[in-house]
Amino acid sequence: LMLSERRSVKPSMPPKHPPFVFPAIYKFRPFFTLQPITNTRKKQIQLWCDLILSYTRHYHIYEMNIMEATKTPLFNNDQINRRVPVEAVQEYIDALVSQGNAEWIDKDRSRALILWRRLDEWATMIYKWVTDSGQTDTVLTVWEIQNGDTQDQEFHNLDTTILVRALKVLEKGGKCQVFSAGGDGNLGVKFFSQ
Repeated sequence: LMLSERRSVKPSMPPKHPPFVFPAIYKFRPFFTLQPITNTRKKQIQLWCDLILSYTRHYHIYEMNIMEATKTPLFNNDQINRRVPVEAVQEYIDALVSQGNAEWIDKDRSRALILWRRLDEWATMIYKWVTDSGQTDTVLTVWEIQNGDTQDQEFHNLDTTILVRALKVLEKGGKCQVFSAGGDGNLGVKFFSQ
């Protein structure tokens, strides 16, 4: 975990997850080089976007350092001796940004926030859990949503930045109010019944 408590792509993945199963295209050497023909390149970019989202979802990765990521199995296939260049990874992330599945964290495009679920999808899941568990018209902390009785929910241990932004989506829709719960930086959330 990084200091920001975001899971990042690191050269070696934590052993607590079963190995990721790569699609067959991952063994195809040209897949690792940006293709010059426009239609082929568009298909290749979409395949990489799908692969990046599947991989980051599998390992619950929320932030990607592009340079570090090129050293991981996601972009480096040792079996066929191929690695995706940094510029290509940036192009794939740009495509994810345009789809609403990523955001650049810095201007030089070296780090990205990966949204393997879009913010509105996270918001819907959280609100469904709140209503299904009878917690509307109550106050919860962000910590309770992340770490409380949510082990069976996909948003359990969700990155704080993503969680707060998903809550802001709900707040804009009139489904909750996010507020500071004391001077220690903790956030509280009151969910409203609709």
